[in-house]
Amino acid sequence: MPYISGLCSSFPTHQISQSQVEEFSKNVFKNKHITNLLKVYKNSGVKKRYLVEDLNWYTKKHTWKERNSLFKKHSLGLLKKCISSTLEKTNKSPGDISGIVLINSTGIITPTLDAELINYFNFPSQTKRLPIFGYGCAGGVLGLSRAIDMYKSSLKTILVCCVEICSLTFRPQIFSKANIVSTALFGDGAVSFLIGNKGDCKVLKSSEYTWKNTLNLMGWTIENDSLGVLFDKSIPEFISSKLKTVIDDFTSNSVDGFIMHPGGSKIINSYRKIFSDHKSLSKAREVLENYGNISSVTVFLVLMTFLNDPISRGNFLMSALGPGFTAGLAEVKI
Repeated sequence: MPYISGLCSSFPTHQISQSQVEEFSKNVFKNKHITNLLKVYKNSGVKKRYLVEDLNWYTKKHTWKERNSLFKKHSLGLLKKCISSTLEKTNKSPGDISGIVLINSTGIITPTLDAELINYFNFPSQTKRLPIFGYGCAGGVLGLSRAIDMYKSSLKTILVCCVEICSLTFRPQIFSKANIVSTALFGDGAVSFLIGNKGDCKVLKSSEYTWKNTLNLMGWTIENDSLGVLFDKSIPEFISSKLKTVIDDFTSNSVDGFIMHPGGSKIINSYRKIFSDHKSLSKAREVLENYGNISSVTVFLVLMTFLNDPISRGNFLMSALGPGFTAGLAEVKI
């Protein structure tokens, strides 16, 4: 049975409060009718988050080339830090790694970041690489599922990494509700962990479910200068009406709690509705408050709060939702 071990996180140095971001938006969009949109900052559920650049950087226009160059620079810095911690925490050497699953949806680079990591850490040349792009917030759970498949085929240790630099996609010249909401929600960061034969968290099973004809709910648009955020206002209601059936079909027994990706306060409220306001959902809200939404990274920050809480033991449903529209699902035992 596969286990998660050595789960570690890393964040940029710029910690920004929600009040600072609200003032930033007032200044950037000062000639626009932003007053009616300011309530999103108080309603988002975010109190602070980490960004790779100081706020002044986000006031200026930037090219694709500049954004992707910064994505590579900051992603590698964050990944090197958390992977080093994962290896140290698990007492593993680079030679023990047989595969790398690397998940992101906020930057595009070829060769992909996992190739850079092989060179930096001197992982074996035979290391199997699986870069995953485009799963969005669901990427963490779906990447975990792919890593488990790789582990089961080799029974050798797999390194899993998620890195998201969401803030680099912000475009100050675009006055849209989606762009405003993105400033209220998204942060930057990375996580890493190993899949192997022992650890802190046993993965009992995993799966995914894609609802057909839902491509417009979430994703990116391709713009001249950046990726443009796309999410539909109907997502919370969609979750409330559709997710429970999928989860009931997936879970074999009653679970002791829920490790859910906190996409925003409205998403958490949807979880509260379908899971009868289960007390375990408070951990998702806590992560949202302190880190914002870091796409694929965030669900593992929620898992980390469970691992660090000696009372939170048992079988848990772990889930995140992303473009497709797709649910990543896992059942874990802590």
